[in-house]
Amino acid sequence: MKPLTGEQKHLAELNHDLVYKFLNKNNLSEAEYYDVVVFGYLCAAQEYCENAKLQKFSFATVAWKMMRRELSNHIKYLDRKKRDFPTISLSEILSDSDSLHYEDVITLENQLMEELRLNLLLHTLAAKITKKQMRIIRMRLDGFRMHDIASAEKMTFKDINRMLDDTYHKIMEILI
Repeated sequence: MKPLTGEQKHLAELNHDLVYKFLNKNNLSEAEYYDVVVFGYLCAAQEYCENAKLQKFSFATVAWKMMRRELSNHIKYLDRKKRDFPTISLSEILSDSDSLHYEDVITLENQLMEELRLNLLLHTLAAKITKKQMRIIRMRLDGFRMHDIASAEKMTFKDINRMLDDTYHKIMEILI
């Protein structure tokens, strides 16, 4: 829409009450629908002044027709499927379950992906380090204490720490 000329502004100002009559006649809230229909009204003022063929009708007839068109377009816009998409709560229970919530499924999926990433990382790491280093890393990941690892591998704490430091650099190479 282009800016109104002086003549168009004057016509729009003189007949502005048509907007409120239209809203009231159609039982539409001013707060919700004024901005929708007023553009049709302003377009009517432009068209009426620019198109001589429209001037055989009253301005009110042209304005109402254009406001109705804008209202219809607005309703069609709101009724599009993408705007009427059902929403769900993550705390809702899944329909085929007694106690499983949507958030449980989403979290479960993330946990599975994290486990997969970890396994892929360990697989890549296993190709770059010795079997003994890999055993120690797996024991640490499984929650073994350094004392338990030292006993099982017959190594000192110092040797285990040195070995873990060496693998740390290889892990960083893989990640970066």
